[in-house]
Amino acid sequence: MLGPSLCENIFDQRSRQTGNYKVKLKQVYLTATDPEGLARFYGMLGLTTRFADPGKWVQFSSEKVAFCIAGPSESVSVTSRDAMLVFEVEDLDAMIANARAAGAEVSGDIRDMGSHGRVVQVRDPNGNVIQFFQAASE
Repeated sequence: MLGPSLCENIFDQRSRQTGNYKVKLKQVYLTATDPEGLARFYGMLGLTTRFADPGKWVQFSSEKVAFCIAGPSESVSVTSRDAMLVFEVEDLDAMIANARAAGAEVSGDIRDMGSHGRVVQVRDPNGNVIQFFQAASE
C-alpha cells in the first residue's frame, strides 16, 4: 500500500501531466542590447523601476504581472522580436503624445473597438511594437 506522501506525489505528477493545475503569468520581458536606455523610455511613460541589475535586467513595478527588460545574456530572444505588450492607459491621446515625446513612433491610426475601447500600436525606441489600450467608459 502506498503511503499518503507517495500518493500525493503521484497525484501531483499526474496533475502536471494532464494540465489540471493552476498557472499564472509571472512576468513578461523585452530583450535589449541597452536595457537601461530602453528602461528610460518606459520610465518616461510613467512606469516605476522596481529592481535593476546593470546591463542585465530592469524590472518595473506592476499590479499583478512584472514587465522587465533583459540584456542579451539574460534572454533567449533576439532584440526587437518579442511578444506584443499591451499597456492599459486611462487617456490614450495623452499617452500617445507622451510616447512620441519620449522617442516612440506611432504605427498607424487609433482603432476604435466600440464598447471595448480604443487601441493604437507604437514602436518603442528599440523597434518593439507595443500597444496602448484605453477601455471604453462605462
